[in-house]
Amino acid sequence: MKLAIIERDGIVGQPVTGQLTGHHDWHVLPDAASGIARLNLSGWHVVLVANQPGLERGLYDCAALNDYHRQMYKDLAMVGAKVDAVFFCPHAPEDHCECWAPQATLLRQITERFNTEAGKVAVVARSTELLQAAASLGACLHWIAPAEAAAAHPQCPSAQAAQHATLAQCTEALLHWQPPRSPSQLAAA
Repeated sequence: MKLAIIERDGIVGQPVTGQLTGHHDWHVLPDAASGIARLNLSGWHVVLVANQPGLERGLYDCAALNDYHRQMYKDLAMVGAKVDAVFFCPHAPEDHCECWAPQATLLRQITERFNTEAGKVAVVARSTELLQAAASLGACLHWIAPAEAAAAHPQCPSAQAAQHATLAQCTEALLHWQPPRSPSQLAAA
């Protein structure tokens, strides 16, 4: 199984500043939906990850977040893009939870749910912390750094990560990536 775990905010959707109220807050970024659709057409499963500390802080509730995601799924489906799941951490940073980066618990839960070895997973992130979490699992790393971010931080936060300006560029790389073969696949060859 080809599995891409993509950071939702800033790669697929415009980050929400302030309080999330629902479907009106969802805005897909250019080329994100078509990039996911191209991955799907090539047999990739796509899972989005996000940090939602506003849930615990009481800034919004699960109904608003579900409404937001319903709009996201609807907009993506309009161009043939499918997201298999959205995993999120509801905790505030001061809770020091193990869900969100740089801890790898959320990523580990995804690989277990999809019964996939971490080394066969591509993680597409814009945050250094998520790249760190993915690196600790041995995933294939892709860093999305738009021109303004690359100018501010010209060095990729991980020597192991491929750097791309957009999800569309990353999609091209993923379409040519061959996940490593497991020992049982090598023995059968």
